[in-house]
Amino acid sequence: MIRVLSTPECSAAHNMAVDEVLLDTCRRDACRRDAETMVLRIYSWRPPAVSIGYGQEAEKEVDPRQCERYGVELVRRITGGRAVLHDQELTYSLVAPESHSALGGRSGVMLRAVSEALAGTLKHFGIPAEPAMEGRCGSGGNDDVCFTATGRYEITAAGRKLAGSAQRRSRGVVLQHGSLLLGPGHRRLPLLMPAHEPERRETIARLLNHRTISVAELIPDPPTFEEWTDRLSRSMLEYLNVEGRMDVLDAEEQRAAETLALTRYGNADWTFRRTASHVR
Repeated sequence: MIRVLSTPECSAAHNMAVDEVLLDTCRRDACRRDAETMVLRIYSWRPPAVSIGYGQEAEKEVDPRQCERYGVELVRRITGGRAVLHDQELTYSLVAPESHSALGGRSGVMLRAVSEALAGTLKHFGIPAEPAMEGRCGSGGNDDVCFTATGRYEITAAGRKLAGSAQRRSRGVVLQHGSLLLGPGHRRLPLLMPAHEPERRETIARLLNHRTISVAELIPDPPTFEEWTDRLSRSMLEYLNVEGRMDVLDAEEQRAAETLALTRYGNADWTFRRTASHVR
């Protein structure tokens, strides 16, 4: 069974808090009563935000003054990888016990199933997208942000990256979240980077322009958030071969997310710490 949640246009702190809360909920459910429960959440960001990987140093990735100037929030996520500007995108998270029968005890099964579901969703809307069969996100060293390199099972169209993802395992549960580029907003990331590295900014701007593509560049009339949510949830259920139900955060999850958003993800001490601590 998959709980399907739709939560559009949330703040950066709220989005990352909810993902952690769902990770915690799934871990408790797996221990207490139901190791076959998954959660699929489909969401978006308002205002736009840069998320940095849990092990990155924020000051090296973005200039907070530039973020403020352009109305962009900054948050540290609980997965690894490099900086992403979440602007004009559809975002998903999928949380499940690694022991779930649909995964066969391997988080790589989740990567492939999600990739196939995304590709199937895009093809439904007339977008010829395919999962990459090889690659590694972050393979280019310091000149990389996450969307300048394509990892295995990430989505490409016309030879360029269209969707990326990251995973985190925590005590027998795996969280995967990822971004589908709906428009070119992600390419503004170099504007938010430290000004004292002009060559790196120029390099990343060039790579983002040449190596990424968005839905808006592929079809003239992109689907609405509701249409994406309906089709992607159907595809996930199909490729994971499980049943699903639409759901909302319960009261306990809401309270936990509000607390985490305030004390962690909206807290500058967490965002700008040099090495982020592991999730509880």
